[in-house]
Amino acid sequence: MNNDSNFEERRKYQRYDRSDLVINVARPGLAGVLGFNPRGKCLNFSLEGLQFGSQQPFQAGEKVILDLCVADITLKELNGMVVKSHQEDDGSWCTGVRLCFDQRRMQDPHITRKLLQIEDKLRCAQIYPYPCSES
Repeated sequence: MNNDSNFEERRKYQRYDRSDLVINVARPGLAGVLGFNPRGKCLNFSLEGLQFGSQQPFQAGEKVILDLCVADITLKELNGMVVKSHQEDDGSWCTGVRLCFDQRRMQDPHITRKLLQIEDKLRCAQIYPYPCSES
């Protein structure tokens, strides 16, 4: 059996490859307030997490705070953990983050609803490359 097909079968959620999703990243605590907080370019998004590109490196296991925005949908201060990060040939960094739904604050139905709305916007934009109408 092909390893690629096994890899795809393990994914719970569809990934959406769209840069329409604006990502702001911060490190929690004082370091996040004093440090440079990059705006990431979304490489892909799923309900479990996302992958973004930035000019700043992150370490696997590092906690991050994410703000997400696409169209009129905004989610602030999502808790995430870096699962992987590597440097690209152009010097930028590609970072994968898993959203931490085991934390009580992240179990709020409002957060789940907004994430589903973001997924819907990205799915619509991927299927129909023109802006989705809210008819």
